[in-house]
Amino acid sequence: MAKISMSQMAKLFHRLATTYTAGIDLRAAYKLEMKTGNSKYRANAKEINRQLGEGKSLAESMDNLNGYFPNLAISVVKAGERGGRLEESFARLSQHYSALVAFRNKFLASIAWPLFELTFAILIVGFFIYLCDTFYSTMGMEVIDWFGMGSTFKNVATYFVLVFLFFSAVALLCIGSVRGWFGTVPLRIAMRIPLIGKTIQHLALSRFAWTLSVAENAGMNAIEAAQLALRSTENYYYTSLEPVVCHNLQQGHQFHQTFAATNSFPEELITFIETGEIAGELPESLNRASAELQAKAEINLKKISVIGFFLTMMLVGTLVLVILISAMRAYISILNNAGNI
Repeated sequence: MAKISMSQMAKLFHRLATTYTAGIDLRAAYKLEMKTGNSKYRANAKEINRQLGEGKSLAESMDNLNGYFPNLAISVVKAGERGGRLEESFARLSQHYSALVAFRNKFLASIAWPLFELTFAILIVGFFIYLCDTFYSTMGMEVIDWFGMGSTFKNVATYFVLVFLFFSAVALLCIGSVRGWFGTVPLRIAMRIPLIGKTIQHLALSRFAWTLSVAENAGMNAIEAAQLALRSTENYYYTSLEPVVCHNLQQGHQFHQTFAATNSFPEELITFIETGEIAGELPESLNRASAELQAKAEINLKKISVIGFFLTMMLVGTLVLVILISAMRAYISILNNAGNI
């Protein structure tokens, strides 16, 4: 099922924060939402409005849309409803998704040109395979059977199929790892990769700390707060810890002891949690932790975009070099044939 976009969520929660603070109830607010956005958005707004009319909470209504809203948004809204701070939840979600949209746009802008060059180079290589074989055939020379397919058309088609399969496999691995299709092993491996692993961890734990802070402010019990926080990471590596975490909390352990026992959380975050529990200011301490983790993740993503730019340029350069070498070999062969004639 299609999901709501980050830009739509940023605008939605900003409008809800404004209307709810002004004293407009949620049903009236969602009547306005039924008049904006695309057809899918309007249909879901209508469904939420209907469920609100049946007495369901906003979080329940969002959760009943079969994955249209992410776990993070549902968790924060649920915490705000229970703590009587729904307008604050709306405002924080609006700020969160607005920041994500802004950063995503910057990141995409930084890699747009390298990706264009890579796509262009891939197309050029395919065209070169066709042109080279056609040229060799015209000159009466032996055509290179690049992939053992026996014909120029089949070799070019094989080349593009192999490129498509490679990028499809990479996309499948990334999506499957995030959704837990392959268990926790791919994410465990990814989180050990320098820079990339830390970025994945910081992004997930920033959401974790933020949601746990909201849940604590709302006065939710420890087990439910931990469940919401773990699910908000949207990272299967952390959501798989839920049974262990809930069991330890049921035994009467504090948050910092429970999370430390899993050996899956960085010492820095554990220290933030322990300090907050000792000082009786856990929500504030978690807020600071979330902000620091988000800042580190953004720095790492900028580094990754720069590294990605240079790696793409190197790949493009390699493809160009292959083309030049092949063209030079063809030219030399033509000269040799001309000399023999």
